[in-house]
Amino acid sequence: MILKRILVPFLSIVFVIGSFAQKASFPKGYFIFPINPGQKNTLAGVLGDLRTNHFHAGIDIRTQQREGLQVLAAADGYISKIKVQTTGYGNVIFIKHPNGMTTVYGHLLSFADPMGSYLREKQYERKTFEIEINPSPEQFPVRKGELIGLSGNTGGSAGPHLHFEIRDSKDNYLNPLFFDFAEVEDDVPPYFNSLAIRPMSLISRVNGEFERISVRPIRQKDGSYTLSQAVKAWGEIGLELIAFDAMNGVNFRNGVNCVEIKLDGKEVFAYNMTSFPSWSTRDYNNVIDYATEQRNGLRYLKCYNPDGNQYGLQKTDGYRGKLQIRDTLMHEVQVTLFDSYENSSVLHFKIQGQLSEALAMPFDDSETLPSLAYIKTDATENVLKISALGLKQGVPAEVFSKRNALKLSPAYKSGDEMVYLLDLKEHLPDSIRIGNKLLRTDFRQRIRPDRVETYQGDRYTIRFGNKSIFDTLYLAVQTRPNGLIINDEYTPLRDAIGVVFQPEVVPANPEKTHAYRLDGGRMRFVGGKWEGNNIDFTTRELGSFTLATDVTPPSIRVIQASKKGISARISDDMSGIDRFDAYVNGAWVLMNYDYKRSYIWSDKLVDSLDFEGTLRLEVKDRAGNIAVVENEIKEVVARPAVSKRAKSKAAVNRRKKGTTKPKKRSRR
Repeated sequence: MILKRILVPFLSIVFVIGSFAQKASFPKGYFIFPINPGQKNTLAGVLGDLRTNHFHAGIDIRTQQREGLQVLAAADGYISKIKVQTTGYGNVIFIKHPNGMTTVYGHLLSFADPMGSYLREKQYERKTFEIEINPSPEQFPVRKGELIGLSGNTGGSAGPHLHFEIRDSKDNYLNPLFFDFAEVEDDVPPYFNSLAIRPMSLISRVNGEFERISVRPIRQKDGSYTLSQAVKAWGEIGLELIAFDAMNGVNFRNGVNCVEIKLDGKEVFAYNMTSFPSWSTRDYNNVIDYATEQRNGLRYLKCYNPDGNQYGLQKTDGYRGKLQIRDTLMHEVQVTLFDSYENSSVLHFKIQGQLSEALAMPFDDSETLPSLAYIKTDATENVLKISALGLKQGVPAEVFSKRNALKLSPAYKSGDEMVYLLDLKEHLPDSIRIGNKLLRTDFRQRIRPDRVETYQGDRYTIRFGNKSIFDTLYLAVQTRPNGLIINDEYTPLRDAIGVVFQPEVVPANPEKTHAYRLDGGRMRFVGGKWEGNNIDFTTRELGSFTLATDVTPPSIRVIQASKKGISARISDDMSGIDRFDAYVNGAWVLMNYDYKRSYIWSDKLVDSLDFEGTLRLEVKDRAGNIAVVENEIKEVVARPAVSKRAKSKAAVNRRKKGTTKPKKRSRR
């Protein structure tokens, strides 16, 4: 054990030093910058930015807050995939290169011909807007610097930019900034925003309590950071961090490339965002403090290796990067940040070891039970924190489970609350009594990771796959007449679980009734299928679910129905849009869709042919309601609109021929 504790930190140091050595091994000059190569540019995002439910997988190249910039192939290769989707990357191209790597170009406004025309033909052939095609290597070869499309704002983009990725032959995301693009400069160091310190075991304390605290690092005149005072702690302690990288010429807060942590001069944790696997997107929710992110939107990176983690981003000591404070000495902690250009910042602070004293228990069982204001619980890691308000002195808590009863002494007092701590690995209580209050916990069963498990309750069944959870889940379920609560929204799932639920009263029209998840006062469609009196649905989030009936068709507002183009606004206030179709005299017409604007617009198969006859628009929501609008195509319109995609396609072809320069467009 002693040998292991000495060697593992050494290996971590080798890892961090080696991360920048790995940068040197990336091929330089093989790829060109895909927008305005040779000209200075700036970024709105880098590899590893903490985004909703995922690490950012590439760099976001700014496009002057407008659409329509030329996007060039970064190297010789062939188009291996073209995809159009409503969300995500929107219009996206994948190029496979002879060195085994793949580059990805997302949120495009349009595709260059011939692949643009080929894609549109396939959309008409399959009668669908969303599509994915995988051409053969001979079909669309490209040369380095060849125009492949125009930059845009399609899919889940929050503003015009080009999302650009480089992947290796195993589909791992690589850091594009390690390929030495001279177009991007950065001599600005990263900076600290917030540090959280968390107790990680039953005996752990931070400032005398089993409570996560957050502090703001203070920047010193020399550029380093510190805390205003020493932290008092005991036991196994975890650090969590919010830090950002700044870059020349922009105010965006990008993610840091590397984090190193030393305790008393010995490295215990190293995190490096050189690359990560594309298959592990959901695992991101296990390496951030998911509960804090759900509560207030703050994304703290865990600076320790959590149970169930499958990323190879962290290298730690024998304690998985958790600080071990088991004496009353003063300990030195150093946290160092690096960006992709090796600019760095350092935070120094002290942890004073402090062992909490046990509370005295003067209460006599023969006395009258004290009257409490409340009992509340909070499960963190494997510890259940029980807080009771209204006690003036120590009183044991009675913890009941199916097998036994346990008397639990208070761990400490925090303000007016008496706090008790229970090891959930040993005891899974169904109820807790303190004084005159009895609290039911709704715990049902321990669900183990990497197993297929099913829990059968009253009016419900919950199915777990072997990849559904990161770590042991202490399943807690509450039933309602028309729904159920599974744990809470602060606990992440790695993959989906299945739920079968029987409401007390079956709805009058179950075909329009589905499961919805309550999220901040809003209902988010989950779905489900009815089998008799039961509805069966899957979910990738825990929390509160209810059944709701949607009988209202979507809304359609036609903006244009002319010979030159068709456009409309479509929306649905409850279950959401499922599909949309347009027909002119019975012939299907491709309609592009921008969900951010609730806007659809036509894209003709043959640009020179006019629309003539009767337009029929059909929009279906996810509850099966269908709205239909019919209009006659008008001969003359006040302001004939040319489809956005048609205009962009023509612009691509003009620019390929060098006949015109792109006009500037104002941002919508």
